[in-house]
Amino acid sequence: MTKDKLDHYRRVLLEERARVAADRAAYAGDTTSTTVQDAAGDLSDYDPNDPADEAENLYDRDRELAAVENADRILAKIDRALAKIDDGTYGLSDIDGRPIPEERLEVMPYAVTTVDQESY
Repeated sequence: MTKDKLDHYRRVLLEERARVAADRAAYAGDTTSTTVQDAAGDLSDYDPNDPADEAENLYDRDRELAAVENADRILAKIDRALAKIDDGTYGLSDIDGRPIPEERLEVMPYAVTTVDQESY
């Protein structure tokens, strides 16, 4: 792969890393749960033991946790791809060293395997 292409992918990866890290920070920092007061403006009908509210709060926390975990996985892949640029193996599969098609790298610049190896 040419130096220009590697520079292009490095820029793309760094931009993607900044975007994913910002998304992760937003989810990780969103630890407040919505209450009935937030939605209705008063607490006159609020029951702190309402199972529906508890379920909604649990669902929101699980969703935020899943988003943070997904961002962590993507950040690790981006870091791996950046390391591969540094060590001269970017664009080659981590599994068997086969070239990763450029079409795949354009869509997913942090890919470290070919499509058929994705489940490994």
